[in-house]
Amino acid sequence: MKKRNHRRHKPNSFWLILNLFLLFACVLSIAFLVFTLKDRKISLNNSASSTKISKIQNQKASTTPTNSSKQNTNTDTVEWKKVNETVSVPILMYHAIHNIAPEEAANANLIVDPITFESHIQCLAQEGYYFLTPEEAYRVFTENVLPNGNNKIIWLTFDDSLWDFHDIAYPILKKYKAKATNNVITGTVGNSGNLSLEQMLDMKKHGMSFQDHTVNHPDLSVQSAETQKNEMKESKVYLDQNLNQDTIAIAYPAGRYSDTTLELASNLDYKLGVTTNEGIANINNGLLSLNRVRILPTTTADTLLATIS
Repeated sequence: MKKRNHRRHKPNSFWLILNLFLLFACVLSIAFLVFTLKDRKISLNNSASSTKISKIQNQKASTTPTNSSKQNTNTDTVEWKKVNETVSVPILMYHAIHNIAPEEAANANLIVDPITFESHIQCLAQEGYYFLTPEEAYRVFTENVLPNGNNKIIWLTFDDSLWDFHDIAYPILKKYKAKATNNVITGTVGNSGNLSLEQMLDMKKHGMSFQDHTVNHPDLSVQSAETQKNEMKESKVYLDQNLNQDTIAIAYPAGRYSDTTLELASNLDYKLGVTTNEGIANINNGLLSLNRVRILPTTTADTLLATIS
């Protein structure tokens, strides 16, 4: 009987290599998947952080005051100091600022040429005068205070809301950083030769203010109480609504008024009233019947300084 040759069967090397390769590929795939998920998570987190930062920056930008908004906050930064002596305020009265035309001879005393006007504003600025708003003037009269201890204060007023306030006076006022008040005849707003609502809104952004001069500019002293009330009330409502303000001052047309006028003005919540009574104003005039200094075409800067000093 023959003996069989028994051989041990060894695994095929091909299959062994294949299995090892597949195993290595699985390991690589798992590692790749893990790192991909991790990178994606980091990316998402970074994206979320960037979005959050962007939102914060936008919020800061939207709440940070712009230069234009800061221009109207100078009143809040003024330190007002109470003084012992009664404060007097020169309230200048201008009307038109342009070169007079021959046909305007009848109104010659109401027209100041631009060169003369600029000499006034330049001189006041160089002398250190503080230009008041109506609200600041009211504070000065009622609290007997001065800004930063400066006793040189002045309130510039212009009557009749004429075209040249925007075209000629306003650029000069801005040049010297001077504030001024124009008293508006509301029935003429937007007419040829008068200020428009858009012009007034724009100038308000740069220190100009606009107060009342009635609807139709009548002589209030000879009008009925009802007519006076309507003239002063309707014009105030117009300015309050269209200029988004509380109108506190009135300039009586031609400076004429009566006791009834003053009583009605008080009842309509006017705080200040300016007249054509000549002189430097103080509280003894009465808040609703304040003096003003009339500016003539012949008024020089030196004359002006001598008058208000």
